[in-house]
Amino acid sequence: MSRRVEYFFDYVSPFSYLADSQVPELIKRTGAELVYRPFFLGGVMQASGNKPPATVPAKGKYMFADIARWSGRYQLEIKFNPHFPVNTVKAMRGALVALEEGYFETYHQALFSAMWREEKNVGDADVLGAVLDAAGLEGSAIVARTGEQSIKDKLKANSDEAVERGAFGAPTFYVDGEMFFGNDRLDFLEEKLNS
Repeated sequence: MSRRVEYFFDYVSPFSYLADSQVPELIKRTGAELVYRPFFLGGVMQASGNKPPATVPAKGKYMFADIARWSGRYQLEIKFNPHFPVNTVKAMRGALVALEEGYFETYHQALFSAMWREEKNVGDADVLGAVLDAAGLEGSAIVARTGEQSIKDKLKANSDEAVERGAFGAPTFYVDGEMFFGNDRLDFLEEKLNS
């Protein structure tokens, strides 16, 4: 029986983008089951008392250097989105719609690409819809569903659960109740899965 990895993420997080580029191979190597758990990072940070790195000048400056190092290591294209920080609440609700309707992989790749390669403001409903249309999905229908109360409730529930379990940022992974935070903890995550 394979072990289960719960992966809490938000498209606004550059470190989620970095980690996401490595997760599929990690899952393949370990034979684990991956469970995507979209959450709203802004709400998680507020509830946990955390602050975005860019709001702390020294940390913000360091973050840019750190992202450049990691993208170089992963040979991953990344552009700092000029719209950052983007309000991704609709985008994250859309991820829940995509999981529910069975086209999550296409949605997921389109959103990370739009945010961290194409410099799109995915917080704007029209831009979000256009990004999804370009990916071959029905953008207007997905954006419309992000307003459904059940989808709103599910995103809030995921975010609240993450905070209750100790999350304060993204990406956050859980295996057997143990938390692994950040792109730079994937080695520890893999060790846990292989233990």
